[in-house]
Amino acid sequence: MSYVIAASQLVHQAAHELAGIGTSLADAAATVAGPTTGIAAAAQDEISVAIAALFRDLGREFQAVSAQTQSFHAEFVNSVNAGAAAYAGAEAGNARAVLTAAASPGGIEPLSRWTATLDATASNAQTVFGAAPASLNTLAGGISTGLRQLATDPTAFFGNLRTAAQSVFLVGAPQDVVSAVVQHTLGGVTQATNGSVTPPEIVPINDVHVQLYEGLAGLADFQTGSSGFEQALVAGLTNFAASPASGVLLGAVGPFVSPAVALWNTAGSVFADLTGGSPVAALGHLIDAPANVVDAFFNGATLNLDALAPTFDPFVTSGSAGGERLDGLSFAFGGLFSPGEVVTGASGPMYYGTGGSMLNALGLQFSFFPPDDFAGGSLNIPAIPVGPIGATAGLISILGHALGGTL
Repeated sequence: MSYVIAASQLVHQAAHELAGIGTSLADAAATVAGPTTGIAAAAQDEISVAIAALFRDLGREFQAVSAQTQSFHAEFVNSVNAGAAAYAGAEAGNARAVLTAAASPGGIEPLSRWTATLDATASNAQTVFGAAPASLNTLAGGISTGLRQLATDPTAFFGNLRTAAQSVFLVGAPQDVVSAVVQHTLGGVTQATNGSVTPPEIVPINDVHVQLYEGLAGLADFQTGSSGFEQALVAGLTNFAASPASGVLLGAVGPFVSPAVALWNTAGSVFADLTGGSPVAALGHLIDAPANVVDAFFNGATLNLDALAPTFDPFVTSGSAGGERLDGLSFAFGGLFSPGEVVTGASGPMYYGTGGSMLNALGLQFSFFPPDDFAGGSLNIPAIPVGPIGATAGLISILGHALGGTL
């Protein structure tokens, strides 16, 4: 049926003509009704009466047959009309199928990418515009507390003011201040696979970038340098990369860099599809390019840096005594509405708060080998983008907590 297109208008015309025949039958029956059923006897003798009665009976039988014929005819016309409607519906369905196949060859859905972009943009905009007033309220509360302390406990006020200043860049800040601030600038919900047990164990991690910071800052068993100077340099750079100021700087350039990253990623996908013998997939990625650019401006894009992983892998291998290998590397640039994802943000639930930093935008993929406890397993650290609104809200919230003594 899907390959047959019926001429439904011809069926409708036939039904119309049948209806005309039915009208003619009804008219004929009405015309002969009187003469056939109302025959008067020519005389009063028995033969004349019998002949008249015979013709009356024949007339009545004719009318009964005529009524049955008209009823059957009406049902037949209705059936023909219903069939015509069914064929018309089938024809319309066939036309829709042909048009859909022409508009979306090979399963390509040009509007699906736009729909996903609009959904993500609306969700992220709602998040960051909710975080902005929340961070201002936190700052107002901190300033109010500070003014009261200035009158009653000046020492506490100036101590909180110093903490607020140190929390912006984290360079040279005491470790207790840094440890408190990174809860507002780092996060990352992911899973690690422990391959040393059978079957492999899935271990959830709610603050993977915090753990990454502790390793790079020399707070864990990961070695970041062979000398005290190298370790201090790495720790200082790590502190800045984890600071709210780094998030604000990254968020400021993100909406301008992300569209270019999206175009680069799209070009890479198209090239891979063409060289892999998938021209239809390449066409789909090419059609999605405008939506990818718009999505990147509002929601960010991630730059694949896997080609650089072998360059940094020796540092990872030596620092972990051969127990870890760097397999993948990426960096996320935020869009205008990218909220980020931190342990405790300007707003939002625990581990999904608004805020971020450069270190939080770094994505890494590790494989584990002996003597690591997770030998045979792996870990994927997601690259989390943050935009200008989300990063600024995070910074304002941190300042409010610091001034209020609640950091």
